[in-house]
Amino acid sequence: MAANWSHPAQLPQPEMPIGESGECCSPTEANLLATGNDQAMAAWPFTLRILTFACLAAGMLLLAGCATTKESDTARTGIEQLLISSAVDDALDKIDLSPIRGAKVHLEEKYLDCVDKNYVIVAMQERLFANGCVLAAKPEEADVIIHVTSGGVGTDRQEKFVGISEIPLPPPSPIMIPQVSILSRTRANGTAKLRIVAFDAKSRMPVIRGDAVLARSDFKSWKVLGAGPVESGTVPSDIIAATGQRDSIMDMPTEIAGKSKTRR
Repeated sequence: MAANWSHPAQLPQPEMPIGESGECCSPTEANLLATGNDQAMAAWPFTLRILTFACLAAGMLLLAGCATTKESDTARTGIEQLLISSAVDDALDKIDLSPIRGAKVHLEEKYLDCVDKNYVIVAMQERLFANGCVLAAKPEEADVIIHVTSGGVGTDRQEKFVGISEIPLPPPSPIMIPQVSILSRTRANGTAKLRIVAFDAKSRMPVIRGDAVLARSDFKSWKVLGAGPVESGTVPSDIIAATGQRDSIMDMPTEIAGKSKTRR
């Protein structure tokens, strides 16, 4: 007896992958597409790791670079005052007072109008004394009258850095990405431009007449990745020469060790 035969059940046919053009592609092309997708997915975690590392590095730079640029318990910092007084001294040192050596001098102050005016006057008097001059309280008592004036006495500051500038986020966010400095330099300058005119008290003929004298002092501070500062310039050099003190982190262990030995 013949067995009943029936058509085999229709097996599901594998779906052909669809290419970018919307048409079916061959198994070889399908393998290439799958391989490309796998590589893209594998590369994405690596990209995330790179971005995370960059953010952490930027954060470390920001933390290292935070510092106070100006601090003072008085109305003006000591460095600012030293910048001006050093510039005034350097300017007065350029004036030749030898033509009135030993004379009786009246120093007229009414034409001088600048910051730290009293320092300029006293520094000028000191140089007159160094040349053997005698100060006269009144013009009629003097052999020579000196007028002193200023063309500019003050300080200014420049800040330069290598890094990324401050970046504002798109509105409405009020947040700004802070500045990231790899190398920064702050330079403060003190400037003094002075002029004197000296003339005979009786004949009113000039005794000393010359160009204005100009001098400048400076204070530079360097930082690398927030580490520092390293200081240089005429004012730090004068401080070290006069006091022997150098502001450096490397001096701290020596000072602590010295104090501990003294206490013993």
